[in-house]
Amino acid sequence: MDGLLFDTEIIYFACYKKAAAHWGLDFTYELFTACIGISREEAAKFIRQHFGDKVDPFELHSRTYEVVEEYLQSGGPIPFRPGAQEAIEFFYKRGLKIGLASSNMRRWAEFYLRQKGILEYFSAVTTCEEVKNLKPNPEVYLKTAQKLGAVPEQCLAFDDSAPGVTAAIAANMRACMVPQISKPTPLIRERAFKIYQSLEDIYPDIDELLG
Repeated sequence: MDGLLFDTEIIYFACYKKAAAHWGLDFTYELFTACIGISREEAAKFIRQHFGDKVDPFELHSRTYEVVEEYLQSGGPIPFRPGAQEAIEFFYKRGLKIGLASSNMRRWAEFYLRQKGILEYFSAVTTCEEVKNLKPNPEVYLKTAQKLGAVPEQCLAFDDSAPGVTAAIAANMRACMVPQISKPTPLIRERAFKIYQSLEDIYPDIDELLG
């Protein structure tokens, strides 16, 4: 969802910077990229390495969530990523079941999908509250496939983050990366089905993707 369907990663980065400034700290872009697509617990390790004992990582997370809530309540825009809305509508009109496998919270996921008018296209939504292990563990993808009534090998997965694509590969799905901030790892370059610059670029390969 974040970074693939919606241009929310840059919003989260700004919110982390604003939250860290409360303690007089600079939340750098490099630190933010290290935290993309992983659990709060895993991200906390990078935050501790970066800031030491200057801030409790979970207090920083909590303050950041408050800043994000303020942004959403103020009516801050949630832009689509290029080609995202069109891709969702395309797959839906092809009669395919669409599932969302997100490390984000259900409350935010459903808010974004509803606000942008695409919630009705999703047959399943799986979020961090429903799994014990977040990406790169495949659990969120496997649970979504189960909800869709599909075996993982029948699923085509798109993700923007390296942990997310790694999770889809581990789930034995046909995994495609559409990187925004996160870069493909050697594993992803070797085992991903396709790597695209944008969801706008998938259509020349659509028969192969769905084959």
